[in-house]
Amino acid sequence: MHITKIELENIKSHVESSYIFSMGSTAISGENGAGKTTLIEAIAWTLFDVLDYKKDDFVRRGAKKGSARVTFESSLDEREYTVYRDTGTGYYVFDPRLQLRIADKKEEVMRFLWQHLGVDAGTDLESLFKHAIGVPQGTLTAIFLATAAEKKRTFDTLLKVEEYRRGADELLKTQRFVENSISAVREKIARNEGELTRYDETAGSLKSAESELANLTGEADTTAAQTTEISTLVGQMDQRELAYNAAAKELDAARSVRDQATALLEQTEKELTRSKDAVERLENVRPIAERHRAALGRIKELERERVEREKLRAEHTKIETAEAAVKAEEKHTRTALAEAQAAHKEIERLRPLSAKQEAAEAEMQRLRDELSKAKAARTQAERLDKDLARRREEFLRSKNALREAEEKAAGRSAIETIEARDAQILGELAALNAHLERDEAFQREIKNGLCPILSQKCLNLAEGETLAGFVSSQFHELRSKIDILSTERIGIASELSKAREAQTYAARLDSLRERAKEVEDEGRRLRVERDALNEDLEAGAKIEVQIEAARIELDGFDNAKARLKVLEERSGRDAELRDAITKIESNLERLESDRQIVLEGLEKYVDLDAQWDLAIGSRNETEAGYSEFLSLEPMAKALAERTEAFERSRDASVAAERTATDAEARYKAAAEVYDSEKHNSARATLAVLQTKGAENAIRIESATRQRDGFQTEIERLSAIRDSMAAELSEKERLEQVAETTVFIRDTLKDAAPLVARNYVYHVSLEAAQLYREITGNAERTLRWADDYSIVLEEGGYERPFQSLSGGEQMAAALSVRLALLKQLSDIRIAFFDEPTINMDAERRENLAMQIGQIRHFDQLFVISHDDTFDGYMDHELSLSAR
Repeated sequence: MHITKIELENIKSHVESSYIFSMGSTAISGENGAGKTTLIEAIAWTLFDVLDYKKDDFVRRGAKKGSARVTFESSLDEREYTVYRDTGTGYYVFDPRLQLRIADKKEEVMRFLWQHLGVDAGTDLESLFKHAIGVPQGTLTAIFLATAAEKKRTFDTLLKVEEYRRGADELLKTQRFVENSISAVREKIARNEGELTRYDETAGSLKSAESELANLTGEADTTAAQTTEISTLVGQMDQRELAYNAAAKELDAARSVRDQATALLEQTEKELTRSKDAVERLENVRPIAERHRAALGRIKELERERVEREKLRAEHTKIETAEAAVKAEEKHTRTALAEAQAAHKEIERLRPLSAKQEAAEAEMQRLRDELSKAKAARTQAERLDKDLARRREEFLRSKNALREAEEKAAGRSAIETIEARDAQILGELAALNAHLERDEAFQREIKNGLCPILSQKCLNLAEGETLAGFVSSQFHELRSKIDILSTERIGIASELSKAREAQTYAARLDSLRERAKEVEDEGRRLRVERDALNEDLEAGAKIEVQIEAARIELDGFDNAKARLKVLEERSGRDAELRDAITKIESNLERLESDRQIVLEGLEKYVDLDAQWDLAIGSRNETEAGYSEFLSLEPMAKALAERTEAFERSRDASVAAERTATDAEARYKAAAEVYDSEKHNSARATLAVLQTKGAENAIRIESATRQRDGFQTEIERLSAIRDSMAAELSEKERLEQVAETTVFIRDTLKDAAPLVARNYVYHVSLEAAQLYREITGNAERTLRWADDYSIVLEEGGYERPFQSLSGGEQMAAALSVRLALLKQLSDIRIAFFDEPTINMDAERRENLAMQIGQIRHFDQLFVISHDDTFDGYMDHELSLSAR
C-alpha cells in the first residue's frame, strides 16, 4: 500500500490543508510550528489508532472539532480508499469509486485496516506503529539501549510471542477448572456411595417412629380431659382472689392517705408557729437595717470621689514624667550646639587635605585599571601558549596521518568484485542454514518413522530405512556446502577488509591534506597574536610598584575626606538646634502651668480617706443585724397564708380517718370467703397437668418430625441411586477434556520460543542486508540476537550495540525496525521524525545519505526542521508556520 493524500481540517496548526504524495521517499521540512509532525500524528491516529495525548489537544485552538482524511492505495486490490476520523465520534472508511461508506464505527474500521494493511486480525497496531512504522521523535535507538527485560517485553508483544504465553496461561485456568470439576464429581460419587449404605437402616427406623407416634397420641388425649376439669375450679377461685386483693389494695391506699394528712397537719402547724415568732423579732432589728442602708449609700458617693482623685494623681505623674524628658532633651540639644560651633574650625583645617586625598584616589583607580588590563593580557598569553603547544602536536599528527594514508591508499580497485562475491556467499549461506534448521526441526518431530503431518508410515522409504535416518543422510551434503562457503568467505573477508581499508584511506586523503593546512595556518595566527601581548606584560610589573607608592600616600591623609563630610553635616545644624532649644523652653513653661492646675484640684480631696473609713466602719457594724432582718422579713409576710394552710390540712386529716375505717371493714368481709391454701393447691395440680400436656405435644411433634425425616431420607436415597449412572458418565467425559487441555497448553508453551527464534532469524537476515545497503559496507554483518540485542560482526569480532558510534547505532536500529516491518506485515511505509536530532552536520549528512539509499519500500517519509535531506529524497515538501 502507499498513501496518496492527506487532508486536515482544524488539526493543531492546520486550518484546512491538503497534501498529495507519490511513491518513493519524501522529505518534509519547515520551521518549528509549521505542522510537520502533525502529518505523521494524523496518519497514526487515523490508520493505527495512535494518539499520545487528549483529542481536545489535537484540535486547533478555538475550533470545536477537528478531522483528518487519509487516502491510500491498497496492495490487496490496488484500489483507493479514504479513512475519515474526527475528534467527535466520526470514524469510517469511504470508497471513492462506489461513493459510499464501506466500514463504519471503530470495530468495523479496525477489521478493514487489518485486512488492507496486510497484518493478522487482532494485531496491536499501536505497538507496530511505535516500534516499526513511525518511531517517535528521538527514540529510534532507545529500545535497543534499554534493559534486557524492557526489550523482551516490547518485542514479545510486537512479535505476538506473548499471545502464545498468554494463551497457555489462560488454558491453565481451564485446566484447573476441569480438574476441580473432576474432583467435585468424584467426591459426589464417593459421598453418594457412602450414603446409600444407610438405606436399609433408615427404613427400619421409619417403622419404629410410626409406632411410637401412635402411643403418644393416646396418652395426650387422657391428660387433656383432666386438665379441663381442674381448670374450671381454678377459674372460680381466681375471681375470689381478685376481690380479696382489691379490698387489701383499697385499705393500703386509705391508710397511706390518712398518714400523709396527719404529717401535713403537723408540718403546717410548725410553719405557722415560726411565722408568728418572726413578726415579733423583725421589729427589734428594723432600726439597725436602716442604718446599714444609709452607710451603703455614703460609700457609693465616696467611691465616685475616689475615682476623680485618682485621675488627678495620674495626670500629675504624667506631667512630671514629660517634664523630666524635656529637660533631658534640652541638655542633649545644648551639647550638640556646642559641637556644631567647634566643627567650623576643624573644617577649615581638613579641606585642603581632602582635595589632595581625592586626587590621590583618582590616580590609584587609574593604576588599578591599567593593572587589570595587564593581568588580562597575561591570562590571554598563557592561553595562547597552550593553544600553540596543542597546534604543534596536532600539526605533527596530521602530517603523520597524511603520510600513513598515502601509503595505505593503494589496492582499492578490486573492492566491487570482492563485495559482490561476499554478498553472493552470504545469501547462499543464509539459504543453506535455513534449510538445515528446517530439516533438523523436521527430524525432531519424527517418531517411529511416521510422517508428522499424516501420522502414517512414509511410503517413499526403502525396506528397513527409517524416516529419521533418511533425513539425517541429507544433512551431510548441506553441512559440506556450508563449510566450503564459510571457508571461502573467511578468505574473501580478509581481502575485502584490506580493499575497504585502502578505499577508506583514499577517501580521507583530501580531508587530511586540508586539515594539515588549516592547523598550520592556525598556528601562524596564534604566534602573531602572542607576540602582540609582550608590551602589556612588561608594563604590568611597573604598574604594581606605582600602586604600592600611591597606597602609602593615601594612608598619610588619615581619611580626611570622610571626616570633612561628617563635620560639614554637623556644622550645618546651628539654626536647627537653636530653634529646638527655644521650643524646649516653651514646653517646660507649659508643663509647669499644667502641674499647678492639677495640684489645686487635689486640695479638695484632703479629708476623703477619713470619711471613707467612717462609712466602712458603720457598714461593718450593722451588717449582722441587716442580714437577720433580710432572713426574717419573708417569714413574717407569710403569716396569713400559713394560717389558711393549717386550717385546710386539719379538715383533710379528719376526712382521711373516716375513709380508712370504711376500707378496713370491706377487707375483713372479703377475707372470710377466700382460702389461699386451697387456691394454691388447685393451681399446682393444673400446672402439673399443663406441663404434662406440653411435654406430650413436644414429644408428638418430635416423633412426627422424626417420622417425616426418615420418609424424606428414604426418598432422597432413592433419587441418589437413580443419578449414579449419569455422574459416572460425566466423570469419564471430564477426564478426556482434561487430557486434551493439557496437550494443547503444553503445545502453546513450547511454541512461544520457537516462534520468537523464527521471527528473529528472518528479521536478522533482512536487517543485515538492509544495513549493508544503508551503510554501503558489505564487510560488516548485522545480527539481531535471540535476546533482541543488536550485534555488529566485523573482522571476526562482535561489537555490542552500546559500543557503536551514534551513526552506526542509528543505521543498525533503522535496519532492524524496517526488517521487522517487512516480516510482520505487507506494509512498505515508514516515517522518520527528526532522525538527525542532536547530531552534528557531518552525521546529519551521512544519515540523510543512508536513508536515501533504502530500497524495497513503497514510501519513506522523513521530517526535518532543516534542509539536511534535500537532494537525497525523491520528493520534497516544505511547510511554513501559520
